[in-house]
Amino acid sequence: MLSAYAVDTSAKQDYRVLNNIVPIDNTVSRPPLEERFANLLICPVRVATMLGQRSSGEVLFEDSEQNFARRRLLHIEKIAIENKRLENLSEASFIDYISHELHGLILQDITDQLKHANILFSSTLHFSDDVPVMLDVLSSRTASVSRLEPSVASMPWLYDELIQIVNSQKFRKKDARGRVIMVENLRTALSFIGIDNLRLLLPSLLLKRAMPQTTDPFSQIKVTLTQYATATGLCARALAPHYQADPFAAYVTGMLANLGRCCVTRLYFKTFAYMHRHQLEQAQRLRQRDVHQTLLKITPSANYLIALQNEFSDKLTADLFEFMPFKRLPASSIIEAVRLNDVAVKTSYHKVLNAARSYAQIKMLHQAKAADKCEIKHQLRQQQFPPGALETLKSVDIFNLPLTVDTDRR
Repeated sequence: MLSAYAVDTSAKQDYRVLNNIVPIDNTVSRPPLEERFANLLICPVRVATMLGQRSSGEVLFEDSEQNFARRRLLHIEKIAIENKRLENLSEASFIDYISHELHGLILQDITDQLKHANILFSSTLHFSDDVPVMLDVLSSRTASVSRLEPSVASMPWLYDELIQIVNSQKFRKKDARGRVIMVENLRTALSFIGIDNLRLLLPSLLLKRAMPQTTDPFSQIKVTLTQYATATGLCARALAPHYQADPFAAYVTGMLANLGRCCVTRLYFKTFAYMHRHQLEQAQRLRQRDVHQTLLKITPSANYLIALQNEFSDKLTADLFEFMPFKRLPASSIIEAVRLNDVAVKTSYHKVLNAARSYAQIKMLHQAKAADKCEIKHQLRQQQFPPGALETLKSVDIFNLPLTVDTDRR
């Protein structure tokens, strides 16, 4: 069964862009932080709505001219308005019913697809067997361009990404005459970027590869997911020494812990588009005009997507890691870290991932003004960070990869 967790029905159709958010009612009970964060990843506007916030200058209905005019309506007009309201309520109920039926089909199809993680690994995420080989090479202290090149070269999409990066303003090199050197050779690109930078970049590019391409009407999903994955990876990397874990292995665990979430999100939008089109064609064929008109009003649902993510993401991430047979990285510890939840004995990587996720979520909620200082302090105390861990995290920019540039070669 899908979890009803993180559902905010009042925000179902509200996709407005709100700026200069200010609170309007502090008496309403605030949703749990985890619920706010789940909605933040899908659509930041939903969180503002959940917290009862409005943009500065927005007039409350009770103080508006609309309310004044409404009080002066004739009795018969009031009756007409009430009838219209009841009609809209009936229509909304029918829309909810059709949406529920549609999402039942979507759920069944996605559940069937999730049984074949090997197909999702290769066909949905477009990963190859060279991914674990590449990550193993990066985990070695003796990693070199010559050892890394074969696995990178086997993935044309990764070659394209690296050529674009090495020719960007950040990494661009100039010759003795000051002319920009355009790089087209993979080995040269790897050399110019450098192994230390590649240890950060390549896992990040794997995540980018896994990102859903179409997310309408929730255009911020790729931005928030990338921000969350980057923050989790860099937090895990910084926290690793406090938990006796390897920094690179912790970084890979944190950065790629959202592979399942990315995959579930991809499946949802793709399956929604397919099932929605199929149901429209069926309604047209059966001449069900009311069903057809209702289906045209139904768009992807944040509530159903959040429920799917919460139900399947972590388990799917673990299943996807199963298809990365590492030889150097601690495969079993990484899989346990993303698969286990409430267990008596937790591995160091499980503790690192939980701590990294918690801190990343708190920072993102704070940035979005979706959590106050008291809530943040309480959440940090609950996490029980090791001594010195918070001081370490405060010194790290967790939202940007700390890439370095060899200025001598520019």
